[in-house]
Amino acid sequence: MLNRRNLLLGSAMALGAVSMPAVLRAQSGPLRIGLITTLSGPGQVYGQYIKDGAELAVARINAEGGVNGQQIELVVRDDKNSPDGALAAFRELTGNGIKLFAQGTFTANVLATLPLLQENDVTMLVVGSSALAITHEHYTPHMFRLGYSAPMCFGGYGHLMAERFPEIENWALLRSDVQALADITNAFSGGLVKKAEADGRKVNLQDPILVPYNGADFRNQISRVSNSGADGLFNCLQGADAISYYKQARSFQLDKRFKLLCDSANELTIAKALGKNMLESTWSWTAWYPQAMKDNAASDALHKAYTELRNDPYPNWYVGVAHDCIATLVEGVKATSSNASADLIPAIEKLSFQGATGNVTFRPEDHGFAGDLTYIRFGRSESSDTGWEVFDTVQMAGADFLEPATPGKPLQ
Repeated sequence: MLNRRNLLLGSAMALGAVSMPAVLRAQSGPLRIGLITTLSGPGQVYGQYIKDGAELAVARINAEGGVNGQQIELVVRDDKNSPDGALAAFRELTGNGIKLFAQGTFTANVLATLPLLQENDVTMLVVGSSALAITHEHYTPHMFRLGYSAPMCFGGYGHLMAERFPEIENWALLRSDVQALADITNAFSGGLVKKAEADGRKVNLQDPILVPYNGADFRNQISRVSNSGADGLFNCLQGADAISYYKQARSFQLDKRFKLLCDSANELTIAKALGKNMLESTWSWTAWYPQAMKDNAASDALHKAYTELRNDPYPNWYVGVAHDCIATLVEGVKATSSNASADLIPAIEKLSFQGATGNVTFRPEDHGFAGDLTYIRFGRSESSDTGWEVFDTVQMAGADFLEPATPGKPLQ
């Protein structure tokens, strides 16, 4: 018989189920996280690194018991290296009820989904992208960038090169004709000029030589760079474009024509692709170089797991950043027992934990990340079985170069 007591009890239970956080209403199922990245086209090499890092984070967390009693399910989609592909993937995953996302790394693809985060109650970690627009004019509180803004990592890069190599006064610049890489090149140039002027010196920056994105033949631009008369070269091609460029550049002997070679952020991917044909010496920025991480258990565990997975002791930095994006979402869910953005956003703003890349924390004003900066010099080695080795490692505080917060407005 349905008496008043049973009716009230049933009503209270129903009310509790409605008000209970979304994660707690689904204890019997997995906690699903959507990963949108580039797994085809010229950026697929980095998309695979992102996928590896995210999958290794999920495997570790699930082996440790999951999050609040739930296992994690990573649902991966290829953005097909296009904004339309990213939108299609996002709409499919949100249509299936997914509220937690990691996406990276190409800016145009990320910008396509940002306007949809709020209306879909999504919390997203952006993996690695350095474009200014993400945390400035296109800022949304539903996004946290676990990556290094162009002024921070590449302004720091230019500062370091001006400090270490004051004799290099004439610079050539090479980049793809896309805005994110213009931001990177401008930040490097700005850091270089600012440090040189602070030391009472001047540097000459030649106009950037532009190459088509997703091109096949870069020999004309390589020839122009080779004949530029510059002492230093900053190369801002990325992904498959960068690998093709370096392979085609071998016959031009760039390491003989320039006193200082700087790659933007391809780091050891170059060395792995060239092997014994590696340039004599080049610098690169990296967000995660495990051999430089001291007393970091998260980095050690990820490095070990990646080495076992790929038989490669030198993972690309995207592996570490992607791992930490998944870890950030999980830490937020642990703290709130919820996957609702209204709960997660303030919780993630307050987070501080040790990830593979170091301390993970975000600036509340614009959800920007200020991790440590790492720069490595590597090159050809006759004594190494791989044909190359890392010669130098430099670490700097990223917060020293982080630009002002202007959420919702362009950086002036």
